[in-house]
Amino acid sequence: MDASVVAIDTKMIGLDLVTSAYLLRGAQPTLVETGPTTSSRSVVDGLERLGMGPSDLAHVVVTHIHLDHAGGVGTLAKRYPGATIWVHERGAPHLVDPGRLVSSTARVYGEATAHAYFGDVEPTPADRIRAIGCCE
Repeated sequence: MDASVVAIDTKMIGLDLVTSAYLLRGAQPTLVETGPTTSSRSVVDGLERLGMGPSDLAHVVVTHIHLDHAGGVGTLAKRYPGATIWVHERGAPHLVDPGRLVSSTARVYGEATAHAYFGDVEPTPADRIRAIGCCE
């Protein structure tokens, strides 16, 4: 029998087991975390191995907007056009316009390292995002 929660190694920075995304199986399959944009191929490959095609994923949940957890959400939103993107209300504007997030990450890591680790961060369409408040 298949597990209801399956870890997908994001292969962040080309290494095994640095970060993971999780597929919650069920009537509305849900991806929790995306990893950075540089991990998008690994996440897609993992989802495909688990039988998730572009029209199968119902939801993507990001726990917070740091690029190692949510940097790939804009890219994956394109791949899975029917998936609703769930994020805390304070993070939602940064998914729509990731510019400040990218620039602050570049200040911490340096521009070249930040780009190598996290890649180009694509915006997520606002109409795909469902922002969650603290008490909902």
